[in-house]
Amino acid sequence: MKNIFQILLIFAALISCQKEIDVDLNDADPKVVIEANYIGTDSLVRVRVTQTSSYFDSNPSPVIDNAEVSIIDQSGTPMDIPSTGNGYYELANYIPNYNTTYTLIVQATDGTNYAAQCFLPSPVQLQPIVEQYFPPGLFSGDGGYVTLIRFNDPADTVNFFGAIQGKNGIWEDSLSSLLVQDDVLTDGNFVERPLFNIIYQSGDTAMMELRSIDERVYNYITQAQGADDPNSAAPGNPTSNWNNDALGYFSAYSYSRQTLVIP
Repeated sequence: MKNIFQILLIFAALISCQKEIDVDLNDADPKVVIEANYIGTDSLVRVRVTQTSSYFDSNPSPVIDNAEVSIIDQSGTPMDIPSTGNGYYELANYIPNYNTTYTLIVQATDGTNYAAQCFLPSPVQLQPIVEQYFPPGLFSGDGGYVTLIRFNDPADTVNFFGAIQGKNGIWEDSLSSLLVQDDVLTDGNFVERPLFNIIYQSGDTAMMELRSIDERVYNYITQAQGADDPNSAAPGNPTSNWNNDALGYFSAYSYSRQTLVIP
């Protein structure tokens, strides 16, 4: 009888410890996501404004078409950036002043102002592309050509660079494929190194773009790429240059390009 009584007590304790847990993956306040680029070389400002969506929502992120978006130069002169639909805002023929800081403002319909600043560096000239053949192996799979990025790093200037590649008219320009570097070890030197993102074959047209970017954008990209690394610890969102808890980035950059038909 004593054993039965103990079993009943244990069973009652287990029942009393049970609690209905409501895990809410869907009710967090949505955040504004702003992905903005001022491509100084093209005199083009392009912005996209969206919101984060539910964890379980398979639909695209909700877009924001009715925000007020503007860019302000270092003298304080604002310029409106009109909406083109689907969350995009675009301003053409916006002539750059290199080595100055630009401010982008996004005013949401609830009255919240989101602001970000970015320094626009002058372009660094990319030297003509050189190809190098690699036989089948670790870097080149079945074998093929890689291209070498080549440029003179300006002396006594802190620079941050991003490089993208393309093939036969198609660029690989996602954040994950952007190759970034600082000039801690190359300041004032000639830089030459192979890029292995794309393997080319004879007859392919190799394309390369060297971007001069802001330090905060460099940090954002390196953090974002680290988040995609399956071997790294799981970090939070990369540090944005937007205020008021907005996600995303504002990048003002210049570039130079080269192309080469692989012989």
